[in-house]
Parts: sequence; C-alpha cells; structure tokens
Amino acid sequence: MICSYCYETNTVGEFDVSKWWNNPPDSVWVCSKKCYNELEKLVKDGTWMEHKPKAIFGKKKRKPSPNFDKPSIKEKGPKSVTDKQFTGDLGKFMT
Repeated sequence: MICSYCYETNTVGEFDVSKWWNNPPDSVWVCSKKCYNELEKLVKDGTWMEHKPKAIFGKKKRKPSPNFDKPSIKEKGPKSVTDKQFTGDLGKFMT
C-alpha cells in the first residue's frame, strides 16, 4: 500500500480516506493518524493538490521561474476541491 499523504510504500493502511474523493471503499489509505490529520487539513482548506511529499519530490526546495514568482495560491487564487466537496455547498469552498 502507498500512503496518500506521505507516499511511503509498503505500509499498512490504517485509515481509509476513499470517501473524501468518492472512490470505492478500500482504495485510498493513509498510514497513520498524523497523515490522516494532515491530509484532512489539506482537503478542508483546498490545498491538497499543492502537497509535495518528500518521498516523491525529494528534500530539495525548488525555486520557481521568475515568471511564476507570484503570491502563493494558498494566499490568493483558486482552491482545489474534491468532487464530493464540489457537489456539496459550493459557496463555502469558492470564496
């Protein structure tokens, strides 16, 4: 199994988070309570698509091109919502 937050492999799935993306049960897992809490926070504030785990992206900080040196999406700009959030109350996610 691969943890959906930290992307560590060969872990035992502790929490099923499939419902957050309307996936079938037992298809999306996190490996610990810490990963569950962190991923839940990202899903709630709409920044889950910006998450860059070290297991995939390494430990180096990458500086964006000057063309993209703008305020963080977390500060301004669109939020990422799951399909389940999208079909819910749009007003609270699109402000």
